Amino acid sequence: MRDFDAALKAAERDMGGKGIGTIGEKTLHLALKYYFAPDPETHERPVGGFIADAVTEEGVFEIQTRGLSRLKPKLDAFLPLCPVTVVHPVADPKWVCCVDEYGEILSRRKSPKHESVITAMREIYTLRDYFANPNFQICICTVELTEFVVRTGGRKRLKLDRVPLTLRAEQYFRCGADFAALLPPIREPFTIPELTEALHVPEMLVRMFVSILVRFGILAEAGKSGRMKLWRRTDSDTIGG
Repeated sequence: MRDFDAALKAAERDMGGKGIGTIGEKTLHLALKYYFAPDPETHERPVGGFIADAVTEEGVFEIQTRGLSRLKPKLDAFLPLCPVTVVHPVADPKWVCCVDEYGEILSRRKSPKHESVITAMREIYTLRDYFANPNFQICICTVELTEFVVRTGGRKRLKLDRVPLTLRAEQYFRCGADFAALLPPIREPFTIPELTEALHVPEMLVRMFVSILVRFGILAEAGKSGRMKLWRRTDSDTIGG
């Protein structure tokens, strides 16, 4: 049984009391690494010519808070050798703390933005080709966190660190059925704008989501409504294309 509180304490111990934003490895990344791999002896291990964040009996864990596409060279090296879990956190809710140059908190507010698997679709989409490999999976961790920022002049702010408070959910994506579960109740066939309205996210992210579902054979074209394509579920979770 994984213990996120213990992972946070281990991350704080490794930081050694250093100030916010003064360490090379940020708090969120470090805490998630300890969560999935509590034994520090499993951290930063060589695999296939690269250094993996952690290597456990379950395989390789790569913690990537942003820019999942940068993992492609590592994935190409790791996947022929062992299972790989890419861990990507999303923040909900997020608290924003503005601090001064000495780290004293000046203000704290709750961000109006809500992140989710769908808002992370831009990142997931960059690794869509790897879902054909049975050794690959993505874990989206929903984390309540505090983002510390410092004003650098005027309205400009510099992000210092993101410190997790609680782990609210883990969602694993290995196959089409995992993505199909994200589809909301909606009358079929539907258009991209209709699905966008149901999901309450930007249309660009919905188009990426639909593209992934089509690749898995979950959705298929079902004619047109005017100039817009219609989409319908196929009740299939096999990988397509």
